[in-house]
Amino acid sequence: MNHQEAKDLLLTLLPEEQLNLIKIEVFRLSWQGKGYNIIAEESGYDHDYVRKSGSSLWKALSDTLATNVTKRNFRPLLETRLTESSLQRPYALEYPGGALAFSSPFYLERSGEEARAYNEIKQPGSVLRIKGPRKMGKSSLMLRVLDQAESEDYQVVKIDLLQADRKILSDLDLLLQWLCLQMSTQLNIAPAMDDYWNPLMGSKLSCSNYLQQHILAQLDRPLVLVINELNLLFDHQEVSQDFLPLLRSWFEEAKHNVLMQKLRQVLVYSTEVYVQLDLNLSPFNVGLAIELQAFEDQQIAQLAKSYGFNWQADGMAANPVTYLRSTVAGHPYLTQLALYTLASSQGFMESPMNSLKDIIKTAAEPKGIYNEFLHQLLADLTANLTAVSGFRKLHGSKGDVLSSIESYQLERLGLATIVNGKTLACNQLAAKFLLKQL
Repeated sequence: MNHQEAKDLLLTLLPEEQLNLIKIEVFRLSWQGKGYNIIAEESGYDHDYVRKSGSSLWKALSDTLATNVTKRNFRPLLETRLTESSLQRPYALEYPGGALAFSSPFYLERSGEEARAYNEIKQPGSVLRIKGPRKMGKSSLMLRVLDQAESEDYQVVKIDLLQADRKILSDLDLLLQWLCLQMSTQLNIAPAMDDYWNPLMGSKLSCSNYLQQHILAQLDRPLVLVINELNLLFDHQEVSQDFLPLLRSWFEEAKHNVLMQKLRQVLVYSTEVYVQLDLNLSPFNVGLAIELQAFEDQQIAQLAKSYGFNWQADGMAANPVTYLRSTVAGHPYLTQLALYTLASSQGFMESPMNSLKDIIKTAAEPKGIYNEFLHQLLADLTANLTAVSGFRKLHGSKGDVLSSIESYQLERLGLATIVNGKTLACNQLAAKFLLKQL
């Protein structure tokens, strides 16, 4: 147990104003079984001052716990009490990975991003883009945007491309008919694709006419159209190069078409895979982009409290908050998974920092908690030669300068941050794993 861990533990029992440096050291070293003479010697304080501070501490703990606490009995007493407390969480742990429910205590509100997203879907003809590397919280934010849309009494259609067959994703005509059928079904409007589909007009115009004349014309309120996992189309270049400009055309059409102003698009996609489009045809440079960011220290500390850990965001190297942020770059999923694994441990945990280090130490191994995530990241990196080149330069010893596109690709993968025009490596754990594999 280090000084910070001793302080964190005491703060679960006593208010901070009752603690000072010497009381925390008395607690920490007494936990190790050391007497007041040794504590005075190691801490550099006068022996009488150490003893008086100890007496004051045991009295404060006695008052809080309503039982006699002494230097001799405090450790087994606290271990029992804190173990019982950890087993009496007011809510069950949730395994991280998917979208978090509205009531989940493990969801961290991104108040600024959420407010901007909620405001954007109120704008006629708008496009909201929720983007970021895998498992950054896009699905959780999407669910909250959908809930906000329903609270505004808007119509909602959610298209999840994970539900589309590969055959559909690889054929533009099938994809657009599938999209129209999904809209009709979810809005309880009788499908009528045969009335609008004309091979001479082409699939894109047929789909646009169906949307305007058969869907929007029948609605008396705005329609929020959510397309989730849009990145799945990036593997189908011919389809994506037609489908994505179609979405852009709907945005442009809304500038002068009253019917199309009822439409609000919410596009949700991962940024690991890159698709190249003419800037004038791409939907990825219009509307409002919400790019989900890594957790900062205060957010990690807040999340840790949900798991029962009283950690402070003080920037100290010995702090688990600082360790998590530096090791996994504050990645939301990786942070959640580490905290979940730590909180799932049975019994009292003397040193959360050491336990956390043990978890991270084996995280990349075949049975480690990050193994699957890291291998997916490896596949994404090696599929992008520009990113591989940039990654090697970033972690090389020659000081090679990365091109702007190399920096951009690494940022999209969550392997670098760009600060004041300078590309900086992040996510130590992922970088160490990838360097071994390349």
